[in-house]
Amino acid sequence: MSAADGPATRGAMAGTVGTPPHVTARDAPAAPAQRHRRTGREPAWWWWTAGYVVAAILLFLCYLRISGTQAVTSDGASNALQAWDMLHGNLWLHGWALTDVSFYTTELPEYALVELLRGLGPADVHIAAALSYTLLVVLAGLLAKGRATGISGLVRVLIASGIMIAPEIGPGAFILLLSPDHTGTGVPLLLIFLLLDRAPRRWWVPVAAGLLLVWVQIGDRLAFTIGALPIVVVCAVRAYQGLAQRREPMSSRWFELTLGGAALVSEPVASVVVKTIGHLGGFVVAPLQTTFDASANWPAHLSLMTEGILGLYGADITGRPLGVFAAVALLHLAGLALAAWAFARAIRRFFGWEDMIVQILAVAIVVNLAAYFFSILPRTFWDTREIAAVLPFGAVLAGRLLADQLTAARLLPLLGACLLGYVFALGYGISRPNPPAHDQALTNWLAAHHLTGGLGSYAEGNSVTIDSGGSIQLRAANFGSSGVSPGTHNSQSSWYDPRQHNANFVVTTTQDGTHFYIPPAKIVAAFGPPAHTYHYSVYTIMVYSKNLLASLQP
Repeated sequence: MSAADGPATRGAMAGTVGTPPHVTARDAPAAPAQRHRRTGREPAWWWWTAGYVVAAILLFLCYLRISGTQAVTSDGASNALQAWDMLHGNLWLHGWALTDVSFYTTELPEYALVELLRGLGPADVHIAAALSYTLLVVLAGLLAKGRATGISGLVRVLIASGIMIAPEIGPGAFILLLSPDHTGTGVPLLLIFLLLDRAPRRWWVPVAAGLLLVWVQIGDRLAFTIGALPIVVVCAVRAYQGLAQRREPMSSRWFELTLGGAALVSEPVASVVVKTIGHLGGFVVAPLQTTFDASANWPAHLSLMTEGILGLYGADITGRPLGVFAAVALLHLAGLALAAWAFARAIRRFFGWEDMIVQILAVAIVVNLAAYFFSILPRTFWDTREIAAVLPFGAVLAGRLLADQLTAARLLPLLGACLLGYVFALGYGISRPNPPAHDQALTNWLAAHHLTGGLGSYAEGNSVTIDSGGSIQLRAANFGSSGVSPGTHNSQSSWYDPRQHNANFVVTTTQDGTHFYIPPAKIVAAFGPPAHTYHYSVYTIMVYSKNLLASLQP
């Protein structure tokens, strides 16, 4: 049954099988003939499974290659180092000061698994990113499919997964296929939505969904905005429609009331868990920025948000010269148009949908974009990571709402041509060269000069450490006006203990030969004149004959 079927049609269909008025078709027992037909479809189920597995493997290899077109930075390196610490016994990340997002229950276990198989290195970031995005594409197709079968189900899958199949090379790939930065949070959320879509209405479903929401929010508090809150809103609307407008008994809406309550409670429970971990000596997270920005900045926010959405869908043509890159971006406008059409349709008929998933995804997109637009977050294109969920959610809506209508309009050949174009774009992406990891040249230079412990800025710190496989430990310190203190951004407190580690050099970087990340004069003021000063590429390395960690302020 299509999600677009009207209430009358659904009622007629329910009546033909004798479903009680307050029991959904999914809860009704199957008739013998229906059970027989399902048994006859078992081979098709195996074909679907085999197709998903083969497609997932191929996509993973492609996304691994595209991820490699972006150099690993200290953000991804920080997550890899945190997972490496967990893998070596520090399960609670004792002593770690993280950002406002920990990824503790989402990406970090994934990183740990990759590192268990291949050790510590910059490739870990690419492998984890490719794995996350592959899961995102596959799960979006599964959620778009719903309970549709045959050609209808296949078209739904191809629309949703097809829209996401070819990430934009450059900035788009950096956001979707490098550091976690909220993109991977869509994976557990899609799993929760799949549970709500496919599972029967039993008591354990709201419980399981609530526990999963707690799990995700421990790792990323954005999951409340794009996961828990939309579920609460939709459940409240559906309960109000049934209880207040249609005067249904309370028992008829137990599922919505229970699910909404579980989602609402999940946020404070997750918050308590994170605070408890910190109080017990585990990691601590930075405060979440929840300030509304001044209205004078809203036009700039709108511009950044628009460019960000174009980039997420691979359709960012702003500032692009004519050529293959621009042609690929123009082709991706088709996917964005489908997602926008489906979103508009979901909003226009919001209160009439029987499909809970459509309502949840529509609310999630609205809340995510509104929270981003009015906050102080939009400053550069890279902040688009805050709205990365708009891509899979919009793709699912497109597949779920438009497949049957596009098929009836005989537009499948046109969709097929667009999909071939997307496959060409994917091929173009994997043909791009893979640069070395960020600061790999600096890492090689330090290794050649037997410099294994030093200080620097966050830009070089954790990236050099992971580039060297942990053999060189370059720690990011805070060079303030009153002195130098241990870093507090994605850092471990024990790194700065002079009884455990030694740091005898400082690295600073310049882009124009004049302006440095850390002014050399400030380094001299803190530690005195260096024994040797080296200049290599854009780097200045100041080497001392003492352990600089002993001179750090508390």
